[in-house]
Amino acid sequence: MSDVTNPNSSPISAGIGPKRKLRKKPKWPLWKKITVTSGILILMFIIGIGTYVGFLYSKTDSLIKKVGTTEVVPAAQSAKVKPLSILLMGVDSREETGTLNSDVIMAVTLNPETKSATVVSLPRDVEMKLKKNGESHKANYFYPHFTLTEPETAMKKTKEFFGGFFEVKFDYMATIDFDGFKQIVDELGGLTLNVDMDMRYVDNWDGTDINLKKGVQTLNGKQTLDFIRYRKSNRNTAESTDIARNERQQQVLNEIVKELKSVGGVASIGGILDAVGNNMKTDIPSSQIYDLITKYITIDTQNIEFISLTGDWVSPYIVLVDEEVEKAKAALNLRLDPSWIPSMNPSHTPKNSSGIGSQEDGRSVKPTPTKTPKQSVRPSESPAPTRTPSFNPSIKPSPTISVNKETPNNTQRPTGSPKPTAKPADKPDAGKPPVETTPKPTEVPKETVKPDGGGKSASTPKPTPAPDSSN
Repeated sequence: MSDVTNPNSSPISAGIGPKRKLRKKPKWPLWKKITVTSGILILMFIIGIGTYVGFLYSKTDSLIKKVGTTEVVPAAQSAKVKPLSILLMGVDSREETGTLNSDVIMAVTLNPETKSATVVSLPRDVEMKLKKNGESHKANYFYPHFTLTEPETAMKKTKEFFGGFFEVKFDYMATIDFDGFKQIVDELGGLTLNVDMDMRYVDNWDGTDINLKKGVQTLNGKQTLDFIRYRKSNRNTAESTDIARNERQQQVLNEIVKELKSVGGVASIGGILDAVGNNMKTDIPSSQIYDLITKYITIDTQNIEFISLTGDWVSPYIVLVDEEVEKAKAALNLRLDPSWIPSMNPSHTPKNSSGIGSQEDGRSVKPTPTKTPKQSVRPSESPAPTRTPSFNPSIKPSPTISVNKETPNNTQRPTGSPKPTAKPADKPDAGKPPVETTPKPTEVPKETVKPDGGGKSASTPKPTPAPDSSN
C-alpha cells in the first residue's frame, strides 16, 4: 500500500512494526478524592462566609450610623466596662388610625462584668401622675404626650419621668414600632410560644383581628403581636389582664434572644437589620450601639432576670403592690453596681437546706452560724457530790424516787438557788446501783428542785415541750 498523496512513496506493508500500548492513568485512592473535595467545599464555604460577613458588617455599620447619634462616648463610659440603664418601649403608630400608643414599657439594666441583665415590665394601665398632685393618667400616656407637645425633648422628658418612678437614672431610651416587631419575628421564621388561652377579638375600625388557640405553637409576626397585645374579647373568649400581657411580653423577648443566637437567626441578620433600621428610634450613640452588640450578643438567657409588676385592678387603672415595686427598684439598681457578683441564677436562688437565706437583693445570704446544743443532762447544782448516771433519752423517768437522780434535760430550769437535798440514811455501797425506795403513803417526799410556781415534787417529774426555736 502506497501513500495516496505521495505516488513516489514506497508501499507500506500492513501489520509490520511494534504495537504501542496506551498507558492508563493511575486512579486516585478514595481518601484522596474525599480530601480534595472537602478542601474545595471548605474553601468555597470560607469565601461565602467571608463575603456574607463583609456584607453584614457593611450593612450593620450603615444601620448603626443611621439609627444612632454622633455623640462621642469616652472609653470609661463604654457599654463594655460600665453598667447601663435603658428604657425600652414598643410603640403603636398605625397610619390608618393616626394613634400613638406605648403599649410595651420595659426598664432594663445591664452589667458588663457579669454579662447579665434585669428587665422589669410595667403594665400600660398603671396609674401615674406627672406631678404629685396632678391629674392621673395611664403609664402609656406620657411618651405620646411628650412627643406631641415637645418632640425635640420627648425622650429626655420620658426618661426623667420613668426614671423618677423606678429611682433609676436612665442613660438611654429606645422605641420600636410594632410593624418593625412583626418584621423581625417573620425574619426569624416565627417563634414557638405557649399560648396560655384562647384569644378572639375583632375591631373593624383599626383592622385588628386576633384569633389564637390555646397551646404551644409557632406564631408568625402578626400572630406574635396579637399574642402580646390581647386583653379584651368580643367573640366569647375569656378576657386577659395587663399583668398576663406583661408575662407574654417576657416570654416573647426570651424567645427572640434565643432565636437570634441560633444558626437561623444569624442567617436572618440582614433582614432583621432592615426591620430595625426602619422602625427604631433611639438616643444611643452609634459607638455605644457597637459596644452593646459586641458585649451582649452572646448573653445567656439564664443571666436575664425578668420581673413583671403586678397589682389590683381599680377601674380604670392598675394599682401596683408597693412591696413588688420596691423589690423591682432594688433589682434594677443592684445590676448597676459594678462590684456586684450575682448568684448562678439571677431570677431565683434556692435556699439552703436549713431554709435560711434571703434573695431579696438577688444575692444569697449566708446564715449566721449558731451552736447546736448537745443532748446532755445538766449536772445537779447540789453542793453534795453525787454520781451522774449516763443519759439515755429513750428511757422515760420512773414515778418512783431514785437516790441521786438527776433533773431531766427537758424540764424547766429553776429560777432560784436549789436547796441541798437530804442525804439518805443508808448510803449505798460503792459500786452498787442506787437503791430505789417507795415513799409511804403518809410520807411526803422532800423537794429536790423548786420550779417557778412551786409545789411540784421531784418524785413525778413531767417533761415539758422544748421551746419553739423560731420565736
